[in-house]
Parts: sequence; structure tokens; C-alpha cells
Amino acid sequence: MTDTAKPGLLIFYDYFYPAYKAGGPIQSLTNLVLALKDEYNISVITSNHDLNEVTSLTGIETNDWSKIQLPGSGSFINIWYAGTAEPTTATIKKIIRQTSPSAVYLNGMFSYRFVLLPLIAIKGLKIILCPRGMLQVGALAGKPVKKKIYLSILKMSGLIKKITWHATNEDEEADITREFGIHSRIIVAGNIPRKPVLNMAYPGKQPGKLRLVYLSLISEKKNLLQLIYIISKLKDGISLDIYGPVKDPAYWQKCMEAIKSVPGKITYKGDIVPEKVQQVFSEYDASILLTRGENFGHALYESLSTGRPVITSHFTAWNQLADKKAGWNVNISDDEEIIKLINHISAIGQIEYNEYCNGAYHLAYQYYKTGFNIDSYRKLFS
Repeated sequence: MTDTAKPGLLIFYDYFYPAYKAGGPIQSLTNLVLALKDEYNISVITSNHDLNEVTSLTGIETNDWSKIQLPGSGSFINIWYAGTAEPTTATIKKIIRQTSPSAVYLNGMFSYRFVLLPLIAIKGLKIILCPRGMLQVGALAGKPVKKKIYLSILKMSGLIKKITWHATNEDEEADITREFGIHSRIIVAGNIPRKPVLNMAYPGKQPGKLRLVYLSLISEKKNLLQLIYIISKLKDGISLDIYGPVKDPAYWQKCMEAIKSVPGKITYKGDIVPEKVQQVFSEYDASILLTRGENFGHALYESLSTGRPVITSHFTAWNQLADKKAGWNVNISDDEEIIKLINHISAIGQIEYNEYCNGAYHLAYQYYKTGFNIDSYRKLFS
């Protein structure tokens, strides 16, 4: 039964559990729901399929409510899984009447069905919009003309005039201000992460060997093609396993062609469900993601949370990694610098490498304890 004493919260996003192929935003929302489910009556409106899939998710009802138990939760969440023609404005208004939310949370930016339509349909309620990194300069560089037109329409329409913005860090706050002006109402509330593993194990690092893992969506923004080129230039003894769903098939085709030129060093392992991500990271020496921009970087955090240092760009929330002995930030415009660094990391022995594993775990643990404030979310939804 719904607890009418608790305020209602209605969440819109294109993908939600048991979908997982859209990556970090699903994990962000899942963690948010798990953290707040005892304080709010939470309902989710989402599509009935996963990223780049046409078949419906299993165990759900389409265009109706489903009670779904999330991983790590003993309770159930009401989720409306919409078919391709839904939700319409009429459906959204009906759902608003059914759920009586005190606040509506829109996740993402460039979605007609799950951002624009709710903005058009919903009146008289508090609306929170979270860009989830989609306003970063690097993110806007993909399909820039379409995004520029969309943002212009959004600004001129007046639909966002009274909304509250959710920024997950100060950088995102600056992105929102840059695009929508200094008078935007913005509340900063850090991403809610998964717990670090209880018992961190060391990887057994051998000098001259380095087992790297890429675990992320496969898209141009994640920069996998450059990583494949760099692996081809590295010393023997360095390998890369790739995990992740293909978001951009044309880009993945280029990656597969490049992998053929590096026989025996690079293997694609397919995608992985979120519950097994930490286990996968623990099987390698380090993770690597030469991304062009991350709002948070759940994959980076979860690597750190297993005590595995990360090699990544400067375009994430995880910087000064070398100072913290938690990993290494690299200039992705300088291939030679990256090649030199990875060859150096491969030469490190067990005792020195353990310091980086300890530093990685400590950084994740500190973020889990102090990096987000649940009161910020209470303020956001109040």
C-alpha cells in the first residue's frame, strides 16, 4: 500500500532497471531511489526496452504499472514502462492524478518523450531537471547542430522558466549557468554511489605485466578507438579486455577493425549487468577510460571502490589521482605521453602497486562517506 504520509516523487527517464545498457544514469537513478525510498513514495516512468533494443524487458507490464524489486532492496517500486507510442501528454496527466507527486524529477536533457513532453504536460508542480553531464562542452560536441536547436527551443518556449536544476557537482552547475543564465535555480547534490567492497584484495601485480580493463558504454565520447591505437603501441605483456554495451554501432565497427591489427592483446567480453561490475574490476590490475567527458563516472568510482587504480582523462570528477596514489590522469591529446605512462605502470612491482590499490580504495571510501549529502536531496525535492 502507498504510504500517504510520505511525499510523492515521480521520476522520468528513458531507461530504468532492469534495463542497464544506458550505463551510469541508470545506476545514478537506482542509487537515488534506494537511498530515498523510505522517505518518499517513488514512482518511475520509463521505456519498456533497453538501449538499442526493440524487444520489451522481461517481467514487466507495458503501458501499465509494474511492481519491481530493485537490486539491494527488500521493497518494491512502482514503475510505468511505456511502449513506443507512450507516454502521451494525456497519459502523463493521468499518471500525475494517480500518483499525486509533490515533485517531478526529469533525468537527462535531449529526450522528447521523457523531458520535453513532461515539461509540456505538467503544470503547477515542482519540476527538477538534471542534465547528467549532457551540457558538458565535450558532450555537446556530438550532434552539435541538433542539440543547439533543441536547447534554443527549450529556452524560447518558457518551459524551463520555473524549474529547479539539479547539478551533481560544481562543474555541472557552471555548465547550467553557461547555457541557461545566472538566474537559473540550481541545487548541487552529489551522485549517490554504490558501497565499496567490504574486503579489498590485491591483484598480484607482476613487473612487466599489466591487465587493463575498459568497462563503459561504447560510444565516440568514451574514446575507445584512441585507446585501441595506444594499446597497439605498448610493450608486450600489456593487455586490454573491453566490456560494455554498444551505443554507437558505426563507431564500434571502426573499433573492431582496429582491434584486428592488435591480435592477442585486446578482447571484447560483451556487456555486463551492474551487479557484477565490481567483481569484474577486481579481476584486473587497473581500469582505463580515456573519456572526453563524464558527469560523474560510475565506472571510475566502482573501479576505485574495488581498490583498482584508474587511468583516465582530466574530463571527469576524478582528478589529481596521482597525488592521491589512486591512479593517473592523462592528456588525451598526447598519445606519446599516455604510451610512456602505461609502459611505466606495467613495470611497477607488487609492493609499490599495492600503494596505488590502497589509494584507490581510500578515495572511493572517502567519497562514499562524505562526497554526497542526503540532505541536499531533501532540499532538492522539498
